[in-house]
Amino acid sequence: MFLPPPSRLLIAAALAGVALLSGCAGLERRPPPTLDEIVAMSRAGTAPEDIVRTLQETRAVYPLTGSQIVKLHKDGVPDPVLDYLQHAYADAIRRDARWRYESTYWWRDCFYCYPRPVIVMPY
Repeated sequence: MFLPPPSRLLIAAALAGVALLSGCAGLERRPPPTLDEIVAMSRAGTAPEDIVRTLQETRAVYPLTGSQIVKLHKDGVPDPVLDYLQHAYADAIRRDARWRYESTYWWRDCFYCYPRPVIVMPY
């Protein structure tokens, strides 16, 4: 079947649009694990590196208090995971402050222009 050039262009544009939109469907991240899920992974024997990798992939940041960290330690969460949780929170605070007060990459005070970590309120 022979289509005139404008119809081919329209079909090509439609196919390109569908391809672009289908690519956006895979951009959604899975939700970050809850603290209870982190404890469950630790009790199930998941390696600390795997738990940290899961937290990194979801960009989870937990603003934990000292008593919450102690409770997680008593619940069996390994030290490398606890260290990562603290470092991720401290890095998020530093990054936010830098974006607010030092960022002039695109224009002044454009700290909403960058991907932000997911702050998970514990318990």
